Amino acid sequence: MAPRLRVALVGCGPISERHVLSWKAIPEVELVAVCDRHPENSARLASRHDIRKTYTDFHALLSDVECNVVDIATRPYSHRELVFLAARAGKNILCQKPFAPTLEEAREMIQACDEGKVRLMICENWRWFIWYQLIKQLLTEARIGDVCYFRMQLRNRFTIPHQSQPAAITQDPQTYLQKMERLLIYELAIHLLDVVRFLFGDPDSVYARTGRMSPSVRGEDFALLVLNFGRMHGVIDASWCSRVPPESAKSEYLLIEGNAGSILLDQTGRIRVVDERGESEYPKYDWQGETKLETHFRLHKHFVECILNDQPFQTDGRDNIKTLEIALKAYESAAGNAVIALQGDLLLSGRYAAE
Repeated sequence: MAPRLRVALVGCGPISERHVLSWKAIPEVELVAVCDRHPENSARLASRHDIRKTYTDFHALLSDVECNVVDIATRPYSHRELVFLAARAGKNILCQKPFAPTLEEAREMIQACDEGKVRLMICENWRWFIWYQLIKQLLTEARIGDVCYFRMQLRNRFTIPHQSQPAAITQDPQTYLQKMERLLIYELAIHLLDVVRFLFGDPDSVYARTGRMSPSVRGEDFALLVLNFGRMHGVIDASWCSRVPPESAKSEYLLIEGNAGSILLDQTGRIRVVDERGESEYPKYDWQGETKLETHFRLHKHFVECILNDQPFQTDGRDNIKTLEIALKAYESAAGNAVIALQGDLLLSGRYAAE
């Protein structure tokens, strides 16, 4: 099959490997160029994956390379400029999460893509884990009735030493993590917020408490978020500084309570469904073989199918700005020890509250 989409990748850091492998697994796609301001990064990635063209200047790439998709895999502070350039050049865009440092920048990028008549999707892969796809199906089928409550928990020791080993964050190739003022919620829990919206819809408000335990980081490394949906509520409890994390965790712990049963996701990635009588069922799926690379493959395949068939993205800019809002308003809540109302669909209506 001849490739129908020609993709240029911008940003050749640690996350780019999964992007490249995902694009190369899709027959309709040809990865034609990579770009990074550090030439050694683009050269290394291109050599490993037989990509012919490398650039350090995105303007030059847009001038020289025939492509119809730009994959932006850079840090959030650079997204606005890169999205503007790609949109003006008429390229459809896949943009790495987090979408933007502020809601205003996210709005500006959405507007730029509208004006350029190009499509924008945020690269948010967590909802594509096989267990969350299955839980979504179970909830759609009302297997546990109306959802009343959920609790999601993530614990590891990423920011603290363990035995004779230094904190893993100090060895991470993403060296900027240690310097981030907004850390756990903005970098990791934003994934969980997207999953929550995928499963349950949009919350009305957020209340958050945050803290920092590790001297190795500037930002928060533990956080508690309470989300109110009106009809239900839930809690996200996340920590990068737990001395008793689960062994060999592949997923978050998630408990969903409904009026006709419960769904439990354990940290191996296995789902248990409990009915009204207390009887348990374990759905069959490959929870043992699941990897983060598989989530990226599903996400990239979804992007391609939606472009080729003119279908809506699950996480387009208009959708993902609502995930970003919860994350940013969680910091506002923590700073003021207050419940913060969320604007949700009003964010792009011109009637949103001032930031």
